[in-house]
Amino acid sequence: MSILGGHGCTMRGCGHLRWCWSSLLLPAVWSVALDLQGPVFIQEPPHRVEFSNSSGGRVDCSAHGSPQPELGWSLGDGTPVVQIPDLRLVHPNGSLVFPPFPAVHYRHDIHTALYRCKAWNQMGQIVSRDVHVRAVVKQKYEVQVYDEYVISGNTAVLRCQVPSYVAEYVMVTSWIQDSSVNIYPNTDTGGKYAVLTSGDLYIHNAGPSDGYKSYACRTVHRLTGEVHSSTYPGRIIITEPKGSVQPRITVEKHVTRQVKAGDDITLPCVAQGFPVPTYRWFREDREQLSPISGGERVSVLAAGLLRISKVRLEDMGKYLCWVNNSAGEETVQVTLTVTAPLSAHVQPQTQVVDVGKEAVFQCIIGGHPIARVSWYRNAKPIVRDSRFEMTTSPEKLTVRPLQKEDHGMYQCFVSNEWEMTQATAELQLGDASPELLYWFTEQTVQPGPAISLKCVASGNPPPQFVWTLDGFPVPDNTRFLVGQYVTIHDDVISHVNISNLKEEDGGEYTCTARNSVSQVSHSARINVYGLPYIRVMPKITAVAGSDLVIKCPVAGYPIESIAWERDGTVLPTNRRQRVYSNGTLVIEHAQRQADAGTYTCQAQNRQKHTARRDVEVQVIVPPKILPIQAMTNLLREGMRAVISCHILEGDLPVTFRWERNGQPLNEQSLGASTRRLDEYSTSLIIERITSSHSGNYTCVAQNVAGLESFTVPLTVNVPPRWTVEPADANVASGQDVMLHCQADGYPVPSITWRKAVGTHPGEYKEFLYEPNVNFYRNGSLEFLHISKDSEGYYLCEAKNEVGTGVSKVIFLKVNAPAYFPQKVKQMQVQKGEQAHVQCTALGDTPIEIMWKVGGKRIGGDVDQRYTIREQLLDDGMVSELAISRTYRHDTGVLSCYASNAYGQDEMVIQLIVQEVPEMPKNIRVNDQQSRSLQLSWTQPYAGNSAITNYIIQYKLVSDVWQAQPLKLTVPGTQTTATVQNLNPACSYHLRIMAENRLGLSDPSEVIQVTTQEEVPSGAPTDIRAEARSSTELFVSWEPPEREFWNGNLLGYYVGYQEQSSLTTVSSSPSTTTHNYNFKTVEVGAQYGGEVLLQGLAKYTTYSIMVQAYNSRGAGPSSEHITARTQEDVPSLPPENVQCSALTSQSLQVSWEPPPLEGRNGVVVGYKVSHQPAEEWYEKDEQETKVTTSLKTTIPSLRKYTNYSISVLAFTSVGDGVRSPPTVCCTEEDVPSAPADIKAVISSANIILVSWLPPLHPNGQITAHTFYMGIIEDGKEDGTHKRILGPQSEVYETLRLQEGATYQFWVTASTKVGEGAGTRVVTITSSNKVPARIVSFSREIVTPWKKDITLPCRKVGIPVPQAVWRLQDRIMETNGRKQINKDGSFLIKDIQHSDEGNYSCTVENVHGSDEIVYSIRVRVPPDAPTLSVVASYVDSLQLQWTNNHDGGSPVLGYVINYKRDHGDWEEMQIEAKANSHTLHNLWCGTRYQLYITAFNKIGTGLPCDIINTYTKGTVPVKPKQSQMITVNSTVLTIWLDSWVDGGCAILYFIIEYCNAQRSTDWTLISNNVQPTERVYNILDLVPATKYQLRVTAHNNAGSTVAVYNFTTLTAEGVTVIPELSPPVSHSREVPFYANIKVIVPVIVSLGFLLGLLGVAVFIRRKKSQSQEAHMGESPSVAQMQNQQNRDQQYLAVRVGSGQQALSIDSASYKTDSADYIEDICPYATFQLSKPPYSESTYSGNVYSGPYHSVRGSFVYHDPKPAGAESYKFRQQKEPEYTKVRRKGGKLRDPHSESQEYDTLGSDSEGEIPGGQVAASQELVSFRHRMAREVGKPGVEESSSSSETSPSDTRKPYPSRKSKNKGQIMGKRQVRSSSGYSSHTEENTFSFSDRIHPPSRFSDSHELSEAECDMSKLGRKSGRSGASTRLSRETSFQIDV
Repeated sequence: MSILGGHGCTMRGCGHLRWCWSSLLLPAVWSVALDLQGPVFIQEPPHRVEFSNSSGGRVDCSAHGSPQPELGWSLGDGTPVVQIPDLRLVHPNGSLVFPPFPAVHYRHDIHTALYRCKAWNQMGQIVSRDVHVRAVVKQKYEVQVYDEYVISGNTAVLRCQVPSYVAEYVMVTSWIQDSSVNIYPNTDTGGKYAVLTSGDLYIHNAGPSDGYKSYACRTVHRLTGEVHSSTYPGRIIITEPKGSVQPRITVEKHVTRQVKAGDDITLPCVAQGFPVPTYRWFREDREQLSPISGGERVSVLAAGLLRISKVRLEDMGKYLCWVNNSAGEETVQVTLTVTAPLSAHVQPQTQVVDVGKEAVFQCIIGGHPIARVSWYRNAKPIVRDSRFEMTTSPEKLTVRPLQKEDHGMYQCFVSNEWEMTQATAELQLGDASPELLYWFTEQTVQPGPAISLKCVASGNPPPQFVWTLDGFPVPDNTRFLVGQYVTIHDDVISHVNISNLKEEDGGEYTCTARNSVSQVSHSARINVYGLPYIRVMPKITAVAGSDLVIKCPVAGYPIESIAWERDGTVLPTNRRQRVYSNGTLVIEHAQRQADAGTYTCQAQNRQKHTARRDVEVQVIVPPKILPIQAMTNLLREGMRAVISCHILEGDLPVTFRWERNGQPLNEQSLGASTRRLDEYSTSLIIERITSSHSGNYTCVAQNVAGLESFTVPLTVNVPPRWTVEPADANVASGQDVMLHCQADGYPVPSITWRKAVGTHPGEYKEFLYEPNVNFYRNGSLEFLHISKDSEGYYLCEAKNEVGTGVSKVIFLKVNAPAYFPQKVKQMQVQKGEQAHVQCTALGDTPIEIMWKVGGKRIGGDVDQRYTIREQLLDDGMVSELAISRTYRHDTGVLSCYASNAYGQDEMVIQLIVQEVPEMPKNIRVNDQQSRSLQLSWTQPYAGNSAITNYIIQYKLVSDVWQAQPLKLTVPGTQTTATVQNLNPACSYHLRIMAENRLGLSDPSEVIQVTTQEEVPSGAPTDIRAEARSSTELFVSWEPPEREFWNGNLLGYYVGYQEQSSLTTVSSSPSTTTHNYNFKTVEVGAQYGGEVLLQGLAKYTTYSIMVQAYNSRGAGPSSEHITARTQEDVPSLPPENVQCSALTSQSLQVSWEPPPLEGRNGVVVGYKVSHQPAEEWYEKDEQETKVTTSLKTTIPSLRKYTNYSISVLAFTSVGDGVRSPPTVCCTEEDVPSAPADIKAVISSANIILVSWLPPLHPNGQITAHTFYMGIIEDGKEDGTHKRILGPQSEVYETLRLQEGATYQFWVTASTKVGEGAGTRVVTITSSNKVPARIVSFSREIVTPWKKDITLPCRKVGIPVPQAVWRLQDRIMETNGRKQINKDGSFLIKDIQHSDEGNYSCTVENVHGSDEIVYSIRVRVPPDAPTLSVVASYVDSLQLQWTNNHDGGSPVLGYVINYKRDHGDWEEMQIEAKANSHTLHNLWCGTRYQLYITAFNKIGTGLPCDIINTYTKGTVPVKPKQSQMITVNSTVLTIWLDSWVDGGCAILYFIIEYCNAQRSTDWTLISNNVQPTERVYNILDLVPATKYQLRVTAHNNAGSTVAVYNFTTLTAEGVTVIPELSPPVSHSREVPFYANIKVIVPVIVSLGFLLGLLGVAVFIRRKKSQSQEAHMGESPSVAQMQNQQNRDQQYLAVRVGSGQQALSIDSASYKTDSADYIEDICPYATFQLSKPPYSESTYSGNVYSGPYHSVRGSFVYHDPKPAGAESYKFRQQKEPEYTKVRRKGGKLRDPHSESQEYDTLGSDSEGEIPGGQVAASQELVSFRHRMAREVGKPGVEESSSSSETSPSDTRKPYPSRKSKNKGQIMGKRQVRSSSGYSSHTEENTFSFSDRIHPPSRFSDSHELSEAECDMSKLGRKSGRSGASTRLSRETSFQIDV
């Protein structure tokens, strides 16, 4: 039962009160909903946000709604924006803040990204427009103004030159003339100066006086606010021409300008020429040019600048500026794009729509251009589907049918290239039909308990529930409780709870949910066991004519039958009655006489128990109205009208009412009355009827059974009357005129027009409607372009059938103003011919005609070429304008104006002067193919005659132009063409001519184009293949025929695939290559090729084909050939190796062959190897049996022993891989005899017998058998036998018989049986107990570092003392060795040094005894001796030899290796190997290696670290002539001219600097990929000296190349460098006052003094005097190199001198014998300290690549020899570094400081202050060598090399490098950067920078003029010196 308390009212009875919950709750719910509102932006972020890194940026976003919306940000891909400290902050109020940041912290994903603001509440979610955030890193820049040459009288243009990388943000604010006068943009300077929005300064009518003025520009950075003025002002240089100069355009010829609507813009058009050219502007409209005349908004400034004020959208288009003088002409084309701000508004902004209906949003958009309109719902894009329909023009979104989830916020986004906007609307759900969410089910229950029925429904508004039982209301008693309530989700829950269920409560229960939209119900039976019972049925009323349905309310269960009776007769009795088994009675079309009465329902169960109940049925009859006659065409105004309404049948009482036109009748306003005649009729009376009474009158009759209505139309006839009376009209000829004539009445009157005959009214004729006369239905008469003929009197008449009608006469007067019958005329004339232009004007005379051109009136004084002639006509005048000789500029519009007293008119004549077209220009190649070229060109001036054809002529470059060259003709409508049938990879000359009907133009400029390559069309030939090894095939071939190359062959693709036995290889070339593996091979010396295919499957047949390729791709494949690799050893072991014991000394082994793919040839046989797998077995020997079968028996094995068995297959080449060991045990057998036995007298009557276990137990010992024989008086007294346990080794027996002799022996037993006995020992009777030892002498083999106890059990009286000796030296208890109380000897933590013979001796007066233990200690193996046998580009071949194995066989080796700045890696090698090749190494890189061996005791010590190099060198720089080409403004860098040095180039760094003005390098890119063959640097200044620095990086390091170059002049002329500076004659300066002289002198003196001091220092070093001298007298360069060595604290190679850069990596290899043994200023020295007394194996088991074995300490003295001192971040005194000792010499095999280190690594980062790095590496001191740069003009390039794979570069794309030193604690595991240690080590570190002693001071500095070449630590030689590889090596020197 549902408990309803707390959710609403609990109802008892009183049915109409049961619904109080819903009536109370639902209004409250709706009142809350009415207050809700979705989010709407108050402050939406802008579309673009730009800021400087120095200022930071902030983007605000706020919104309102109810409830208050939350705000958030997301990226363009939808991911949420998270806070990044110091870079991006998200505030709760919706602001997105970008704090100021240094340039190095710039992140592209943060500072140049797309963001969107989101706002949401429970009503929905909205998203803002795209917010493009862009942070600009502040960069230094300069602005410059260059001098400009101008012909006197022309316009000069000065431009403010801003670097391209900041030009977007820098704008010109003003120009400064002579440092005093400011010229601002958009200011009136009297026409002399104009500053355009681009910042260019235009100086009109430049004369000689202007040449003395200087002009500087001032700019401001709009993000940072920086203001810069040009450093040097610019001037205009006035030139005087010597003759006519054709106009030369000084601005861009084809330019696009963009402007916002409403702004002003000036279109540039400036040229230089003599005479000073004239400028005319035209606008292109539908491919026709029309001249632009000045107006209110459009004006032409001086020198052809076209200014348009308050630009409108219709101003958009192409403008042409035509410049000409007597020497020639030129054109400038400007395309103007006008944008208007975008706007959007969605209608309706809020709408409520019912579920299932249609919702429509219309987006009203504005602005221009509109590129895209999109719709969003709840911040997600809407995708068009069957329910969402999006239409354009207008933009509409239609949602149909509406579903529940469609509510929320809708947005319309409008965007174009420049901006984006949006509008928001809200969709709320309206009324929705009820929907049942839950309902009760049918139940069958016993009476008594309670039951609860529940229904749940949803809808809008929330529905009400009604419960019925068998169609009747739920019984009204206290046992029934009905209630309902509303959940927070607006679901309505209703219950019926029935307590104390009774039989009569059974029946069909129905819950009906109903709201204002519809209703839904659910029914189910509740069956209650019991006798039949029928509930009381109330009186039922039926409506006659409708169906009557009665359901018998039967309770009880089960019920067998339900029947209906009437008057004792069982129904049905006629066709209209139907009775259903569930007790439902249906009577169709109920009738009062036949169907009213009493009906009886009877229910019966199977036991024949019955129940009966009567119900009274009453039938009522609705009214029926007698049809009423229509009242049309009967009444006229003033008559009386009566409408009567009678009913034919219907139950009384009946009520009547009247309606008019569907609305209740208002009697008072109509002047009508109703009169009730009797109970069955009524009348509507209108005493005086008017036209306003017309309408439809309805009589409505109603009683309790229903209602009926009948409608009568009523009309009133009215005679015609004027509504618009016609009137006289006066109109000018040619205009349109409308004569109005309108009347109303009923029926609607007809209106006719007639015209008077003659000039007076009286007689009229029917009006003949002419084509220019229109008659409208409302009576209006329209004359189009009325003429004088239409003048006269007109009669308008209105008639209907009522009365005589109305009429009116009017007069229409027509005046004839001057007008032109032809408004527009076009006339064409050929250039140079005469033109005669006529215009004819009609109208009332007198007429005056005037001609204008370009807005100016034409008269005789305008141009002598013009003459005008006039002539009068009958109806007007004609005027003719003659032009004697036409020029191109005559093309334009001539205006002819005519005027008289009545009006004026204008005629426009477009005069087109035609000529042959100009030559096509701007020829471009749009698409280059191998056999075709697609060209495009700009349509030239067509000569005002449509271009009919373009003729493209072409030839090979090597040919000359013929009279009839190859040509292609295309229509003049297109400006693109494709030239076909060309040859691949050929250079062609092309030119184009335009043709119109007047002739051909001149040929265009010739362009040279090379067709692209095409894939080769021939296959390589003579393919040969041979096997070199089991995995290698050598393939060679010849190139295709030369004519099939189709370009330059770049290489070949060699395809190969395994050939299965089912595949047949066709020898013909095949295009099916998708199953092939391909290898790329470069072209060989003779264009053929060869390749070694490696890594192939062994003993496998391969199908091989070769394809040639060029830059376009691969050609056809060659014939397929086959080859098979050689046989090899099997690479997989035999499978399923199994073994079983046959006997105690034999095993049977079986196996299966290796898998087919692992046999690698024909298996010849198998080798079965076996050896004992016991722990005690230490012999490194295996026995092998060879067989050809798949099973074998191994005999002669040890009994009960585990054997490790492995099987290998072998081919003719050798043995394959062994199978994993399989362990088998032989069978048990009887044991051997116990190894030894002793019998001693331990007391007067006790004999103690001891023995050793058997040497060969041959099984599990189950028991020992003790035998004792007694011999007394020479007679045996029997043998005593006793079974002892398997662990017993001592037995005591009593000596029972005095004087008898005792014999003892012992046997051991296994489950197989009893073994042999020991020797027999005899004891004779004695009363003395001599000293004896019960223990046995033995040899003991043990692993090191264990505790062992040597027992020495003794007997004797008196009790003897045990004395232990080692090599005759008495042992005592001390340290690890001690003698226990029981006499045993304990050795703790046994070491290898503890090996030896230990003896225990006992003695008393009766005797003595001794035993000896031979101790053998097994230890880990010694370090192998490792060497590098061979070095390759990517691999190293290693070899090693074993040393002492520690007494236990070596099980394997571990090789550890690392590259410079890399992590340690390790590789495990099997024991039988003594060599290995490391693959996949970095090219040209130093590697450190060491090896360890391990046995079952542990891992031994590592060998010495070996330093070696893979082959390869740093990149080799090309010559300047190969590397760069330069023109006036562009430098082209040919990166493919670099040689990679054997190691592939990874990337380039490109920098340049202006050698004249700047000392800072400008970084162009720090990650140029080697695939970019050509790289361009743009925007250089003409005739300027520059330096280019290119750094190439590969794995071996980097090479820096510096090139000096000078850009060409603007005219393309090479600048000749100045050999000597210009002489200044202003004044003489003494040399000591000239800083350019004195500074180099002082530096040189200091340099020489330093050299001298270093030389003295070196001389004193006796140890190096023989090695340090060069082979010949040192040159200056050599001395400088020597000095640099000393300055850098490096050990320098002996005799290295100056070496050219070598490709061979051997020159990199380190050999300690080749270096001068200088003591490094920071060398480490060993302090005196006693060595450890322990042996080499000090107790540390090796557990990783680092060992901490015998420790020694090295002291670092922090005090320098000089005034300077080293500054420590954290000072400790004394400081120690722990290193490893070897051979009496201090050395750490793992210290970085002993490696051949590389220069300039990123990984040598500074250690943070206050933090001491716990690293195993020694402190190594490094200093970067400074590199000198050759003086410009002396040395054109310089280079240096670095072996570091990385470099210190600005993080444009950041390159991460791993730190070499990681912070380490106490760990015994591998670390990523080195070794772990078992013991804690103390280390120290120096501070950020080590200051060397003063005598080693490096004071060399470079001048700023050398472009700061030392910044990246590179060095170049002096002039004439060959380039030299400079490397830095850091050493630790051990003393």
